[in-house]
Amino acid sequence: MASDNLHTLNKGQIGLWGVLIPGLAQVAPAFNLFFTTGVMASLAGASVPLVFLISMVAMLATASSLAQFAGVYPSSGSFLTYIAKSIGAKTATSVGVITILGYIIAFGGIYIFVGSYIVSNVLGNPHVWGITQIVTILYGVLVVAPVVVGLKFGVRVSYALYIFEAILLVVLSVAFLAHGGPQGVSLTPFKWPGGSKSTLLAFSLAILAFGGFEAAAPLAEETRDPKKNVPIAVMSTVIVSGIIYVLGSWALVTAFGSSHVSLLAADPNPFHTAAAKYISVLAPLVTWIFLTSVTSSYVAANTQTARVIFGGARSGLWNRSLSNISPRFRTPAAAAIAFVAPSILIGVVSTAFTNPGTASGFLGTYGILGLIIMYIMANLALIVHWVRIDKDDRSKHVFTRLIVPIFGMAILAIPVYGDLQPGQAAPYKYLPYLTVALILVGVIYTMILAKRKPNIIRDAPGLLEGAEL
Repeated sequence: MASDNLHTLNKGQIGLWGVLIPGLAQVAPAFNLFFTTGVMASLAGASVPLVFLISMVAMLATASSLAQFAGVYPSSGSFLTYIAKSIGAKTATSVGVITILGYIIAFGGIYIFVGSYIVSNVLGNPHVWGITQIVTILYGVLVVAPVVVGLKFGVRVSYALYIFEAILLVVLSVAFLAHGGPQGVSLTPFKWPGGSKSTLLAFSLAILAFGGFEAAAPLAEETRDPKKNVPIAVMSTVIVSGIIYVLGSWALVTAFGSSHVSLLAADPNPFHTAAAKYISVLAPLVTWIFLTSVTSSYVAANTQTARVIFGGARSGLWNRSLSNISPRFRTPAAAAIAFVAPSILIGVVSTAFTNPGTASGFLGTYGILGLIIMYIMANLALIVHWVRIDKDDRSKHVFTRLIVPIFGMAILAIPVYGDLQPGQAAPYKYLPYLTVALILVGVIYTMILAKRKPNIIRDAPGLLEGAEL
């Protein structure tokens, strides 16, 4: 196995910027600001910037857990490696299945949403069954191509798209703040909105907006000085994204006026409305900022998730053919295609039962729960690591490896409650049952694997860390 180049990634081909950009891109700040700020405003009023600010601080706790692990076990297996080394391969396998399925489901919803968005806003036609599905499939091929061609190429694509997105977001935000809107710039958006159920739901949306910050971790094996660069990238992704969220939401609330936040909440595309009013020359670019944001996010997500699938397959946790490397491009092409193809299929098939908007919202909400489960287990794994492995210098890590991950898990309970709360309308009322089903799939798969191939479970922690290399 050690000499088998079919299962070996290129070492040290990217530096700090190369490993940082995928995380920044996958968070997709423009996508979340454009379509989340209004909903958050309907729940928390004008205090959306404060909600984003507190959520950024909260998510740094989970980012800290993943960053600390990345500094100890740099591996393409990412959270699989961290959980396997701390809690065990069985738990890591279950969490891996749950997380990857969650990603596939969530991205399936976004694929069909993007396809519908392109048909309506670029081609100028409403959602037409057949045309939207074809556009969705073509878009899926487009965003997986950079991942197959090469890591450097994919990072460069993400880099160019993200810089375009970030610069225009900052320009628009500064322009809104400079104008002052109908009531001028104030600190009202940073006042506590209260502790109602609606506010908790706003926090749930804000926390979910940081999803994907961990994209740097699976690139560790291909990064120069990974024990230094990957943790910096993970933490920096949350901080930079948080600053953009706070600035952008503050600018948007200012543009509409703190006392007129209901208009912001009711507007389906508030950034375009504000741009058309205060900086009309950039208003036509809002559509392209959205497409840039979601495209760079997809390229980054496909890049990192393909490597998690690759890492798991290389260790035998799932079919080893998914660890095959493209002979020409030296990339985990099989894993990338295995991730993207079912996502597109789910997105396309979902429109046979409902419209793209409903499908996107439901699939995204359902799928993201798999990601949250991974975040929670990564925090728990760090605590277990502190108890079991950090015996000699345990007292030095009480805050970072006990208190911080406990705080991280507590914060992650907010979006879990928001998504699974009782009394929701269909199809969201089925989420508790579907979440249990998702967990059972991971557990049952692991039980079967442990029964049929106990040696895989025994050797997985070392293999995930790259012992075979």
